[in-house]
Amino acid sequence: MAKKMKIKAKEKKGVVKVKAMFTSLMADKEEAVKKGIKASYIKYITAKVNDVVVYEVSTSGFMSENPLVKFKFKGKKGDKIIFTTVDNNSKEQTGKKKIK
Repeated sequence: MAKKMKIKAKEKKGVVKVKAMFTSLMADKEEAVKKGIKASYIKYITAKVNDVVVYEVSTSGFMSENPLVKFKFKGKKGDKIIFTTVDNNSKEQTGKKKIK
C-alpha cells in the first residue's frame, strides 16, 4: 500500500464496503498563490478488482484536503482492490488492499 493512501475494504453478504483516504493538499491555482506553494491536487481516481473498474472519478482542487471516498460494490473476500490516483502534475500513485 502506498504511503499516501489509507484503504479499508470489508465484505458482508456479497457487498464490499470501501473507505479510502488520499493524502493531498488539493490546492488549486488560486489557493496555491495565496499560500505561496505549487498547485497540487488529485485529478483522477480509479479502483479496480480483478482488472474490472469498480470506481472511477475525476476531481479538481474543489475537494477538501486529504479527500475521503466511500462506495460499495458486489465482490468477495480475498480479492485485492487496487487504487490509482493521478494528480495535476501527472504523478501517478498506486495503493493495494486485500478485501477482508
